[in-house]
Amino acid sequence: MNEFKSGFVHVLGRANVGKSTFINGIMGEKINITSEKPQTTRNRVRCIYEEERGQIVFLDTPGFYRTVDALSKKLLGEARKALKGSDIILYMVEPWGEVSREEGATLEKLAGSEGLKMLLVNKIDKFDPGRVAETLAAYSSYGEREIFEEYIPVSALAGDGLGLVLDKVFELLPEGERLFPEGTKVDRPLEFLVAEFVREKVYQLTYQEIPYSVAARTREIDKREGEGLVEIYVDLYVTRQSQKGILIGKGGSMIKEIGRQAREDLEDLLGVKVYLDLKVKVERGWKEDEGKVEKLNF
Repeated sequence: MNEFKSGFVHVLGRANVGKSTFINGIMGEKINITSEKPQTTRNRVRCIYEEERGQIVFLDTPGFYRTVDALSKKLLGEARKALKGSDIILYMVEPWGEVSREEGATLEKLAGSEGLKMLLVNKIDKFDPGRVAETLAAYSSYGEREIFEEYIPVSALAGDGLGLVLDKVFELLPEGERLFPEGTKVDRPLEFLVAEFVREKVYQLTYQEIPYSVAARTREIDKREGEGLVEIYVDLYVTRQSQKGILIGKGGSMIKEIGRQAREDLEDLLGVKVYLDLKVKVERGWKEDEGKVEKLNF
């Protein structure tokens, strides 16, 4: 009989390298929100993958980037927490062809951190194979000692290489019991997932400074028993009155489209009809206030 394995696997990397897309691909469904814009992921979200070989707790983390306000400092702190308590760290990069000075500083921290490390070179479907090979060689030869146990090229979006990553993770994980009850997919409540799905649409549909100034909080979820309907009320917070106008749009066009797209995703998630009510509020200076950052985002 095969032994049951379990452990915590953190997915790290710079902003926008595809960490959330990778975990969604592993899970086989959308759980983490994605966007091409930085600061999309604001929380460390535990996604629980289970099969006959064992249970893996994947943690999606905010990307590494410079801090400019209380929000970005909080996000960097969340990312750094992932360097502690990991059984395995999956460090994701793109086929850059070299290790930059900024990336080198991160690798030095990785080298001294807990857990086994695997390098994932993502987006191989969008780059020349030679560039991928150069990237693998650059990271494998960096520093005085070997940092990574495995080097795997993947395409998180296309699903290429994800099965190989799972195989290697299960090889390296220790034998252990379930860390979460069977059937658990995420360690966050429904209210959190709802707010994240709405915030994703703000990121995808608005431009310039709007996404970085938006926080979303679920105010109420009312499940209409026997009616196959869930009523959801979400508040969106921006920092200025002008941003509120942009988010609402002419004649309410923008907020209606945000609501329409978010409702479709939520109906897929919940398997029932959803009534979604969005309200936009102004909370001046929330990004610079540690208390408000915590309250509105975490």
